[in-house]
Amino acid sequence: MKAVLFVGGWEGHTPTHFSDWYEALLRDNGFSVTVYDTMEPLERPEDLADVDLITPIWSSARSGHQQEFGNMTKPQEDGMLKLVANGCGIAGWHGHMGDAFRDRPTYHFLIGGQFVAHPPGWPDNLQPREDYIDYDVTICKPDDPIVKGIRSFRLRSEQYYMLVDPSNDVLATTTFSGDHLWWIEGTVIPVVWKRRWDKGRVFYCSIGHELDDLKVPQVTEIIRRGALWAAEGKSA
Repeated sequence: MKAVLFVGGWEGHTPTHFSDWYEALLRDNGFSVTVYDTMEPLERPEDLADVDLITPIWSSARSGHQQEFGNMTKPQEDGMLKLVANGCGIAGWHGHMGDAFRDRPTYHFLIGGQFVAHPPGWPDNLQPREDYIDYDVTICKPDDPIVKGIRSFRLRSEQYYMLVDPSNDVLATTTFSGDHLWWIEGTVIPVVWKRRWDKGRVFYCSIGHELDDLKVPQVTEIIRRGALWAAEGKSA
């Protein structure tokens, strides 16, 4: 199988550290991997027609000046949409996929959601800056192959509050307390989901602010299985 990683954006989120880990994971699972530090190849989707999996490892920034960190153009978005619609899978995690390309709403329609907050650390105007909290990840569809045999677990990291597509096939969730924002107490937000985009398969996991988050055994296995599931869309 062939995979393409698009790695870039704001270096403050060290996207290359994540891509090195993920590239090794894919190679260990039989992928031939190509890494680009630009989205420009998407403008020529015919050149990527034999690719089985796309992963954006693209870091955004809160400055309001995302263009300086390399955003996605309309032709590049169109190329990605065409590739996935034709059967190429797309898989990714956390802000590298769910908080990238904020001015491309169709991209977020494709992946099935968009990050909006991780209380108490964001939005900054509501609470003092603090990123990490302890929270539970609940496996809610235990018979699905991506999470089968994986028990619910506890994590200390950013707990992502996301706007999500109700058509997602949700595999794991998290429940927010009212400790930081009282009005969201009890709100259940998806953490792991899969979905379809025409002939293509889409996989997303909101965990992964730090590389150590991805190295948690349950998270590594979920991402590994999710990537394989997404890449197998062409042969399914």
